[in-house]
Amino acid sequence: MTRVALTRALVAAAVAAAVGGTAAVVLTAGGGAGSVIRASGPTPAPAPSAVAQVALAKGDVVPWDAPLRVTVANGTITSVVATGPDGATMDGAITAAGWVSTATSLLPRAPYVLHVELVNGDGVTSSFDRTVHAAAPAHELRATVSPQGGTFGIGQPVIVRFNRAVKGAEARQAVMQRLVVTTSPPVAGAWRWYNSYEVHYRGPEYWKPGTTVSVRADLTGLRVPGTDMWGRDGERTGSMKIGDALVATVDVTAHKMTVTRNGKVVRVVNVSTGRDKYPTKGGVHIVLVREKEHLYNSATVGIPTASPDGYYEKLPWSVRISNGGAFVHANPATVKYQGSLNVSHGCVNASVEDAKWFYYNSHLGDIVNVIHAAVGPVRWDAGMADWNYSWETWQQGNLNG
Repeated sequence: MTRVALTRALVAAAVAAAVGGTAAVVLTAGGGAGSVIRASGPTPAPAPSAVAQVALAKGDVVPWDAPLRVTVANGTITSVVATGPDGATMDGAITAAGWVSTATSLLPRAPYVLHVELVNGDGVTSSFDRTVHAAAPAHELRATVSPQGGTFGIGQPVIVRFNRAVKGAEARQAVMQRLVVTTSPPVAGAWRWYNSYEVHYRGPEYWKPGTTVSVRADLTGLRVPGTDMWGRDGERTGSMKIGDALVATVDVTAHKMTVTRNGKVVRVVNVSTGRDKYPTKGGVHIVLVREKEHLYNSATVGIPTASPDGYYEKLPWSVRISNGGAFVHANPATVKYQGSLNVSHGCVNASVEDAKWFYYNSHLGDIVNVIHAAVGPVRWDAGMADWNYSWETWQQGNLNG
């Protein structure tokens, strides 16, 4: 057999062996006699690529009340860089099941960025990048701040209202720490909870005329202690400027209302206050609302309209000083008693001329101080909630309500 014939025969045998899957001796291309390589069976299939997956609730949303988790199929996680909403890298650990964050809960609604390095069974590396968002909590706490600008009286408190109840000392303290009041000139004020939905701020004395007050509330990222509530909505702000010190002193027994502006008497008004059956509440009130005309309906204060003591009428120049139904207002029907006898259902009645003057000269937050009254203030009423506590009591904050 010639060399060419021998070569052809070996090549044919090699092809047959490859098809049959058996080992064969093959000449190398261009090789001489005796130059061989040994072929094995079929080349093994490559290992499948490693695939990472985040434990999702739905879409790109992960549970907020659980650790952040990354699992892998067909491979191993070699490193994870997880960045939280504050830009800081999260701590975590790689286990047989994947990677899990050290943090056991996340900030609701916040984004988390993941970069994962992987390796499959063949040692082939790959990476995985994903941004996910923590789910919203079932209950979110939102704040509304007032006043929202404008000029107010020396008794006007700063008020922050909430959409959900805040109860217990720890929860109330945590919320108060997110509320900041700045004044010029500086005032060492304090917060006190009016009820579970509302907190008020004032100083030890009435504001000084010309004081500017600003408030900032930011509940973002606050998990209210002892609850499943989280703060929401970012920063909320408010402000006010304090106007003249307008103080109306209503003397129940003298039937007079003396009005001072910045310490000087500017008007003395004959009034008729509440009769014995419906006495005007004593104590410091603040102006809550001003209305050119108000519909007075006795049914709203528990007196049937059709009863002998009932009433249903519109009266002008009404300045509300309590949510319990007390106003300083005009009442032509009681003019003959004003200055001498108390005949009202608890309001401070004045003439049309005097009531109109008071309406146009008053601001929300002005002081109406009722003295020599037979009954004291109702501190749960917004009109009497702020200035009928000593400063020492006010500073305690009403935290356990």
